[in-house]
Amino acid sequence: MIQLTDRARVKIQSLVDADVVRDPALRIALAEGDKPRSPLERQYDISLVEREDKQRTEIAINLEGIRVLLNLDTSNLLSGATIDFAEEDGGFRVETPRPKSAPRPASAVTLNGPLAERVQQVLDELVNPQIAAHGGAVELMDVADSTIYVRMTGGCQGCSASAATLRMGVERMVKDEIPDVTEVVDITDHNAGENPYY
Repeated sequence: MIQLTDRARVKIQSLVDADVVRDPALRIALAEGDKPRSPLERQYDISLVEREDKQRTEIAINLEGIRVLLNLDTSNLLSGATIDFAEEDGGFRVETPRPKSAPRPASAVTLNGPLAERVQQVLDELVNPQIAAHGGAVELMDVADSTIYVRMTGGCQGCSASAATLRMGVERMVKDEIPDVTEVVDITDHNAGENPYY
């Protein structure tokens, strides 16, 4: 669930009172050129638009009377995030929750040993702490040549955003850290998911 701070609500109301917008919606999209190693490093473009300006590719959620417009990729990444307004920055900003056990910085991750051990290390130290906020995890099931086979569990199993999580999150992080990996194959039985996040 996304939270909106009181400061953000006050700012939105002040813009309505000043006739900048009549029926506001807060649009949150990934910033152009955003390519972080982790969802915690994402950059967002946040703008206040008219509610009627909703695009076909966006979903609308209601946060206690404030309409927020998101794409599927941003809705997946913003779970648990707080939207605030910072006068010093001159705009709205996203504060993403930090996992309870934060991953070590990339410079501290030492990848060595057989491919399976290196992949497992990336999953344990970079991937799983990020998706733990959704109650999910990724397990390494097998390695064949340069292809790894993974299973998504918890909130990821059966989640409608699991394919995006796999391709834009898991696969990207694994391949960035271990160029030897050429393909990531999901062998999850998503129909058996008991508690999907979305």
